[in-house]
Order: sequence, then structure tokens, then C-alpha cells
Amino acid sequence: MEPFSPPFCASPSCELHRRPGSSPYTQYTAWGFYKTSAFGRVQRFRCALCGKTFSSQTFRLDYYAKRLLDYEDISRRLCSCESLSAIGRATRASVDSISNRISRASRQALAFESELASSRRPDEDLAADGFESFCLSQYHPNNITILVGSESQFVYAADHTTLRRKGCMTAAQKQRRAALDRVWKPDPRGIERSFSRVAAESLRVLSDGRRAALSLWTDEHQDYPRAIRGSACLSALVDAGRIEHRTISSRAARTRANPLFPVNYLDRELRKDLHEHVRETGCFGRNVNRQMERLTLYLWWHNFRKAHRARGEPRSHAEVAGYDLGRIKEGLRHIWKRRAWLTLTELTESMWDSWCRTRKSPASIGFDYLPKYARA
Repeated sequence: MEPFSPPFCASPSCELHRRPGSSPYTQYTAWGFYKTSAFGRVQRFRCALCGKTFSSQTFRLDYYAKRLLDYEDISRRLCSCESLSAIGRATRASVDSISNRISRASRQALAFESELASSRRPDEDLAADGFESFCLSQYHPNNITILVGSESQFVYAADHTTLRRKGCMTAAQKQRRAALDRVWKPDPRGIERSFSRVAAESLRVLSDGRRAALSLWTDEHQDYPRAIRGSACLSALVDAGRIEHRTISSRAARTRANPLFPVNYLDRELRKDLHEHVRETGCFGRNVNRQMERLTLYLWWHNFRKAHRARGEPRSHAEVAGYDLGRIKEGLRHIWKRRAWLTLTELTESMWDSWCRTRKSPASIGFDYLPKYARA
């Protein structure tokens, strides 16, 4: 085995942390070692510039973990409609350990997609819509807005907002909702804000793509035009004809000819592949941030690991969307080995919320705990 050489200083405050890739990091010295049960002998280093010490384990995905688990196997099981309890039984691990590995894997997935975005050359229109599920209880439904490529079914962006329960309710259910509203009430403009953040990704798709203009298909939800008008960049491109916002009734037949087929297809896949979103299931999300971590990992699997078509189409959704195959293969070789760093990753606002767990769960107090290594 080749001796490990740190690629950069592990201290985010050091000048040698953000380094150009052309100049190798050499300003460090070996600083002893320590032994662990999970990883054996681990080499330590000391930065010659800032004096901070770190180890070879600092740069690995299993940093601070006490047991080795197969991330590929956990991801495959999660995306095959297995619950956390079922994955834990199969891997002989606790539910907390499985949740921890899914959190780590979701951050790897975000960094993977961010790094590869520079290689994409999409040539397609887009479709956007909201996927409805719930978290904690059915008094707290949510809307997950997704932006999907019309030809590739590649998911370019996803964002979450919690809604107020709607629909027919008994008198007792209305009283229960009123009591919950006094404790915690969702943002009444949540869908508008969420769609605005997702639609902003269409600007990057347009700038990266081969087309001078593209169409953004949605249903006739009244919040969508307001979100577009509320964004200066989006409204300017719509006025200039670079982005055309086109609508179709949500009651139209959900066939392949429907412009909203890509998001309807994703709705079906999420319902059958993620256990917590299966209709009338006893398995459901209890925490918004962890729910979005599971969704992030699933969407990464859908985009880069799943075949575009089950029959006769070996390419992934990412390849059809114009991502470079060489970059995809290179990234997949190291995704479960090299730890992703927040300080070295460019994230959209929605991706930042997923990485840093900044979304509020219904009726929760304060923000969710984020490990220190995840903030580096």
C-alpha cells in the first residue's frame, strides 16, 4: 500500500486549506501515529504553516466512525424500499448507525453533484412540480419541489417546505390542527419560496446547456408565476424569451406525451422506492433534515447509478443529461473513500440547507445537531 500524503491542510483557517490543484501540498511533517480498533494504525501529520495536527483518517469518509459499514450496500438498500430498521437488521447495525452513514453519504452525494456540474452540457427542456408527503404526522404535510430534465429525467434540484394540513377533516381533526397551529405554523408562502429556489437552477442549466432558450413546464399552480416574477434574474430571462414558462393542467392524462411526465415519473419512483413515502405506510419521516438526507441520497442514486431505462438503455440519467462519462466514473471510484469538505464545495441554497441541517422540523425547538467534522 502506498504511503498516504495529505492533499491539503485539514484546518479551514489555514492558507494551505484551499489550494490550487496544480501545486502539491508538501508543507507538513509526520507527527507520530495512533491505533484504533476499526482502522488499525493511523498516521498523524502536522502542518508546517499553521501548526495544526491531523491524521490520514481526517480525509476519509469514515472519519470519527467506530465501525466500518458498506455505504454502497446501504444506499442500494435504501433506494430499494427498505426501511432503516430493515437495513439495520441486514447489516447488524443500529438504526442510529444507519442514519449516521446515510447522513455522511448524502453529503458525499451533494459534493459529487456539485463537482460534476461543471462537466454537464444539457440539451433539454425542464419540468417542475411538487411531490407531497408528510413528516412527523399527517398534520404536517410537506411539498418537495423537484426540477427534472424533460428528456433525461435527471433531477437538477429539489427543495422542501412544510405545509398546513388541508382537505376534508372532522371537527376533532380541525380542533387538533388549531392546537398545533398555536405551537408551530408553517410559512404560508412556503411553496412560492421553495419553487423560486428550485427554478433558479434553471438559470444554471441554461448557462451550461447547448440551447439559447428552454421551456420550463409546470402545472397551473398560482404560486409558480409569482415566484418567477419575484426573481429578478428569472423574470428578466422570461421577458427576454430565454426561458419560457409553460403550463398544463394537473388533471391532464399522465402519459408520456404529457410535458409533466418527468415529474410524474419521479413521483411514481419515489412512492415505490423510498419506504417512508409509500402510501398508507407505517414507516414515515420524523425529522425534516434526515428525510431530506435520505431523499438526497436517493436522487443521487437515481441520477448517477440507475439506468435511464430498464430495457435497452444502459446509460444513466446523468449521461443522457449531458454529464461527462469519464468524470462520472472517476467520481464513483472515490465517492465512498475521500471525505467531502463543506469549505471546498460550492452549494446552492437548497443544497446548503440539506448539508447543514438548517431546516426546522414541525414543533421542534432549535436546530438539529451537526457534527463538527461536517462543518469543516
